[in-house]
Amino acid sequence: MYGRRLMAVVLTLAVVLGVAGGAAAQEATPSPSPSEKTTLKTTLIIGTTKDMISANPFGTAGDSEWETFVLDYDFLFNFSPQTLEATSGLASYPPDVSADGLTWTFDIRSDVAWSDGVPLTAHDIAFTYNVIWKNQIGAFTPYLGDPISFSAPNDTTFVWKMKTPSTSPLAPPNIFIVPEHIWKEHSPSRTTLKEFKNFPMVSSGPFHLADWQSGQYWSLDANPAYWNGAPHVDQIVFRVYDNQEALALGLKNGEVAAAEGLSPSIFNTLQDDPNITTNVAPGTAWDDLAFNFKGSADPSLQDLNVRQAVHYAIDKQALVDRVYLGYATVGASVVPPVFAQWAWQPTSSETIDHDPEKAKSLLDQAGYKDTNGDGFRETPSGDPWSLQLLGITDYGESVGEAKLIGGWMNDVGIRTSVKTVNQSKAIELWYNQNFDMYVWGWATDPDPTAVLSAFTEAQCGWWSDGCWSDPAYESLFAQQASATDVAKRQELVTQMQQMLYEQSPDIVLTYPGDLQAYRNDMFTGYVKSPQPRGDIFFGFNNDSARSIRPVVASTSASSSSGIPLWIWIVVGLVIAIVGVVMFTRGKGNRHERE
Repeated sequence: MYGRRLMAVVLTLAVVLGVAGGAAAQEATPSPSPSEKTTLKTTLIIGTTKDMISANPFGTAGDSEWETFVLDYDFLFNFSPQTLEATSGLASYPPDVSADGLTWTFDIRSDVAWSDGVPLTAHDIAFTYNVIWKNQIGAFTPYLGDPISFSAPNDTTFVWKMKTPSTSPLAPPNIFIVPEHIWKEHSPSRTTLKEFKNFPMVSSGPFHLADWQSGQYWSLDANPAYWNGAPHVDQIVFRVYDNQEALALGLKNGEVAAAEGLSPSIFNTLQDDPNITTNVAPGTAWDDLAFNFKGSADPSLQDLNVRQAVHYAIDKQALVDRVYLGYATVGASVVPPVFAQWAWQPTSSETIDHDPEKAKSLLDQAGYKDTNGDGFRETPSGDPWSLQLLGITDYGESVGEAKLIGGWMNDVGIRTSVKTVNQSKAIELWYNQNFDMYVWGWATDPDPTAVLSAFTEAQCGWWSDGCWSDPAYESLFAQQASATDVAKRQELVTQMQQMLYEQSPDIVLTYPGDLQAYRNDMFTGYVKSPQPRGDIFFGFNNDSARSIRPVVASTSASSSSGIPLWIWIVVGLVIAIVGVVMFTRGKGNRHERE
């Protein structure tokens, strides 16, 4: 306990000196070279339990990766930190459009460079978009509508030609612009694109991925020449913790300045600490129970009655209360209510609510009955019937939700076993279509195109959970993609949400709040997006990361050194104490080593 308190004092003083992260990050970052030892870095350390799996934006789907890419790369357009509406990014917003609505012309900035010094131009944007469309990279093609071509007649002009009029060029596409001179040799096919490690990385954003030790940390250095404003910290380090308890302790002790993806129970333990500010961002994501329709999936999942029976068996309010401790709302549509322009919610008469008897009746109608009296149902042909449900250990509250859902399914006679896996294994099973059901989730865009595309046939092997498809849904998706009238598009988007709710290829369980916290005595300047309530990191833009600065920057008295004399005196005393402690421990341990 004494050692822990002493370390907390040292860390706090390091923060006051503006080098907090540098002191705390010594364990996570390589030893500096002789030329670097005289330069003190201001380092923001963010704790998380979600490791980064890949540095390739064309080959990953995790939110740790997404946050890293948002800091490393630029978009064609940015998301406004206030409203998440489109605003200027690499291109000025809005673009020019021809009278027939088919040709869109974008003015591209001329003051952006890649981290290796090569200028970023319109040719990089055209290359990125062409690679995506040519190779049908399903994670990104929904943003592109039905294009004819992407071209760059010069360094500062990007031209996007469409086959039919569309509003696609007006919505901020979540497409990270990559450097042509690096990626061109890896772009002949989807396979080569996804296999490229992309580390070391060449990037253009406010930060640059500089170091990465899987399972431990990844670090990003600031880009002092960033076109949209240089960051106020020199480095961001994401430190990976094995569990939520260790993450919370790291925040309390000052090992990390902020924590992301906290569980509700751990989040509650931080509420009364005066040095910690907590933040509950409204859910822009949803947890879901996804069914598989391909590969090794049980054929019973093709039966709508079975899926709806599972839907009726689930008590979503209990998930909100018992798993999320109230930090979530009951889920329904794949477009969360926070995106009010597009979201649909069922009326009371349309709601599929917790009704075990209704679930049993649907199963009876489908021919799944308990013919041997053991409490579990057999298939219509009389064969044993069982399903497996995956809970993901390092994704939110997946395991807690899966255990409750498995119990409710057993209660209505569906023999269900719950198996736990981590996200790396879950991604492998997902891509290979080797599962029955899992509890996972999706973060969604303010524009509904991307999330609605996840249920199209083209997304099988990309964003689709279980490769469900329906011709009527495909038709609606095509119509909304080409709709130029907002009211008409809203009507089509509503119909699609209703269809997904009724067909239940995925059951939207909850809209979890994003639970985050940070030490208010170390750094300040966090930006919530959207405002007034929103994420302070792991969101849609890099504004918060660029705005965060050490507390000392706004509170220190002016002097020749910028640091009050009394702080130097205290620092000297602490260093002396630490030196004595280290010397004493060194003598005691040296005997043991020998």
